[in-house]
Amino acid sequence: FSTSQGLETASPVLLVDGYNVCGYWAKLKKHFMNGRLNIARQRLIDELITFSMLREVKVVVVFDALMSGQPTHKENFAGIDVVFTGDACADAWIEKEVVALRDDGCPKVWFVTSDHHQQHAANGAGAFVWSSKALVSEIKASHKEVEQMLREHRSSSMQGKLLKHNLDSEVVEALKDLRDKL
Repeated sequence: FSTSQGLETASPVLLVDGYNVCGYWAKLKKHFMNGRLNIARQRLIDELITFSMLREVKVVVVFDALMSGQPTHKENFAGIDVVFTGDACADAWIEKEVVALRDDGCPKVWFVTSDHHQQHAANGAGAFVWSSKALVSEIKASHKEVEQMLREHRSSSMQGKLLKHNLDSEVVEALKDLRDKL
């Protein structure tokens, strides 16, 4: 039950301890703490889908099924794997997955959690470690980049698109005359 099957070795992998991030990120934490785990999970998944595309990384988010009440299974949402671990805690699954990915020749594996014990174990297995805070900062930075790209696109695409720039000067004058008469 490994995500490494069919992995393009050129693509770095970001393994995310889902509930750890949900418990940290303010906009998810309110749902997480109030028992609305499905809302917290879906909002995190949505953020990770965008992040995965922008940063060109394979994202695998892992949730303890013990908390979600789901059997062990894997789903895929827009290119990111969502794993529910029913028989093992997410921590144990992630540790095994880091080793499997490294053995399969994955160039870089990042592991996201703020659990110090898990950070140490994942690092020992060969993963780079990010805290939940670091991931949230990266996601927010990627949002800003997208906004900047959209602003630049809008301003450059407006140039030359205004109707008056594409009309003959005589037509523009005729339209002005018509406007003045109305």
